[in-house]
Amino acid sequence: MPSPPGAPRSPVWLGLLLLLSAAAPGLSKGASTDADFATQVPTEGTIEMGEENATIPSYPELISMEATLLIIEISDAIVEQNVTIGNPAIIELKCNFSSTRNPQFVYVYWKKDKDQIKGSSKVRVIGNILQAYIRLMVTSKMHMASYSCIFEGIKDRKGTFHFKVPEIYAKEKPLVNYERDTVVLTCKIKTYVPLEWIWYASNESEKIPLDITKKSKYEILPSNHNETKLQIKNLQSTESGPYWCQAVFLLGESEAKQNLRVLSYLVPLKPFLVVTAEVVILLTGIFLFEIYTKRKQISSENGKDFEQAEQLRSEDVNGVHKYNQKTRHRKSEVSLN
Repeated sequence: MPSPPGAPRSPVWLGLLLLLSAAAPGLSKGASTDADFATQVPTEGTIEMGEENATIPSYPELISMEATLLIIEISDAIVEQNVTIGNPAIIELKCNFSSTRNPQFVYVYWKKDKDQIKGSSKVRVIGNILQAYIRLMVTSKMHMASYSCIFEGIKDRKGTFHFKVPEIYAKEKPLVNYERDTVVLTCKIKTYVPLEWIWYASNESEKIPLDITKKSKYEILPSNHNETKLQIKNLQSTESGPYWCQAVFLLGESEAKQNLRVLSYLVPLKPFLVVTAEVVILLTGIFLFEIYTKRKQISSENGKDFEQAEQLRSEDVNGVHKYNQKTRHRKSEVSLN
C-alpha cells in the first residue's frame, strides 16, 4: 500500500528510487541490445554531400536508410547487396521471400556475421510475399558487418547485406614520372566527406604514414571536401611503389592504392640508343659489302685485262714466229735455185 501523505518514506522505496536514479543516465543514452543495436549517439559526425555541393548537416539527427532483397525459394542464386553507410544511421533491412508455401509455415531469423540475432524475426505478409524486416541503429564500427536473413525450408534460402563505408576512387593505371619531377596523387569519394585523410607509402608489406610536415617533400593541395591531393616533389627512383590514401569515418576506414613509377632520364634514351646502334651496324654492313663488291669487280676487270694482254702478246709472238718461218722458207728456196 502507498504511504499516506506526509508519512516518512520507507527504506525499501528509498532503495528503489536510488536504483532508478542510478540507471537513468544509461537509459537516456540508449542501452545496447541484440535486436536494435542502439548505442549512444555521438556529438559529431561526418559531412554528407551531394555530387556538386557539400553541406554540413546539424547533428545529432541520424539519417534514415533502407535496403531490400528479393529471395526466391526455387532459385539457388546467391542473393547479396553492398550497403554503403558513411554517417551514423537508422537502417531498415527487408527481405522479400517468394514462396508457394503458406507464410505461417515459414520460419525466418537474422544473423550478424555468424551470430544469430535473438528476437529479430519480425515478418509481414504482402500479397504472396513474406517480408522479414529488421531495424538497426548503426553508430559505431562494431555495427559494420554482414547481416543475413535466413528462411528455413527443405533448402534454406538466405539474403545478405554487407555494410561498408564509402569507397575511394583512384587511378588504376600507374603514374609514370622521372627523377627530380613533381607528381600529384589524387583520391576521391563520390558522396561523403570523411573526418580525415591519411597518406601512406608502402615499404614491402608495411605501410608507413607520410610526414606531411616536410613541406620541401610533401604538400596537401587545396581541393574539394570529398577528395585529397598529395604533391610529391623532387622525385627519386627509390620512391617508386604503391601509395595508399585512407579516409577515416566514424564507422570505419576506407583505403585505395595508387602506383607510382619513377624513371631515370636514361630510360627513355635506351630505345633511341638501341635504334642508333642498329642503324650504325646496318650502314657499316652495307659499306663493307659495297667495298667487297667493288674490289671483286676490280679484280675481275684486272683479270680480263691480263688475259687480253697475254692474248695480244701471244698473237704478236705467233706473228713474229710465222714471219720468221716465211723468211726462212724463202731463203731456203733462193739457195736451192
